[in-house]
Amino acid sequence: MASANPSLHLANDSIPAPAGVRVKAIKPAVGSYISGYRFDGNTVSDDFRASMRELLHTRGLVVFEPGTVTAENFTRFAGFLGEFFNYAGPHTPRAPENPDATMISASKDAHLRNHVWHADGGFRADAPAFTALFGKQIPDSGGDTMFANAAHVYDMLDPLFAQYLETLKVVQSPDATGHITDRYLDPEEAAQARLRMPPFEMPLIRVHPVSGRKWVAINESYVCYIKGVGRIHSQNILGILFDMIKSPEATCRVEWEQGALAVWDNRVVQHRAIKDYTSNATRILYRCTMTA
Repeated sequence: MASANPSLHLANDSIPAPAGVRVKAIKPAVGSYISGYRFDGNTVSDDFRASMRELLHTRGLVVFEPGTVTAENFTRFAGFLGEFFNYAGPHTPRAPENPDATMISASKDAHLRNHVWHADGGFRADAPAFTALFGKQIPDSGGDTMFANAAHVYDMLDPLFAQYLETLKVVQSPDATGHITDRYLDPEEAAQARLRMPPFEMPLIRVHPVSGRKWVAINESYVCYIKGVGRIHSQNILGILFDMIKSPEATCRVEWEQGALAVWDNRVVQHRAIKDYTSNATRILYRCTMTA
């Protein structure tokens, strides 16, 4: 099958970096790993900020080794990407030592459903542009996170199929797979949540405002259907695209270490937790999200 971009946009990791800082690819399609950098808790240099933005816009995901930041200051570090975009549900409370972060805990996983492919805040038309996750407490085994580059998925499309997809719109909703129903057990709270977060339409293919790359802007958690086509037609097209998004060619797997930090472009990169840890395991990640 020919691709929408025959050369496939596989960015490299050759960005300017401070002395002693090393950058290496995690997988060809997505992800870079940075070691040798330590945030001083106060400032990020203009050069490093520019390099990180470039890396995020081309590689989608950047993982920093443990010791780069702390639970208290990782939001200050990630904040160079934009203004904090604070949203939280009843099962993602504020982190006790960092008011700019929310907690994602394995003890709430039955309600979070973060093991389904999604983009953070993807149930909103104004979803955050960037997400940062800090590994606060990690299971002895399991609990990794998968990431997928939806811009690379677009590059893999047959050109004629891509051209057709660009004519389509999808309807997205926070309750497409039951997030409101599962999280807000009080009927009145659920009703208020549906009023705050109604379904909305968006193009199936979108264009990145900085890099100019196109990406497949759907995810399994929040897409209801393709507008204007029959149900079977919609389900089959979405099924093809969902399979491409989670294919080995478009994804990478991050094995968490305590104190590690992952930052990604939430517009083009989707993720899902792997629910393979024991029921009594402690898995706590701190999250913050930012606007562009």
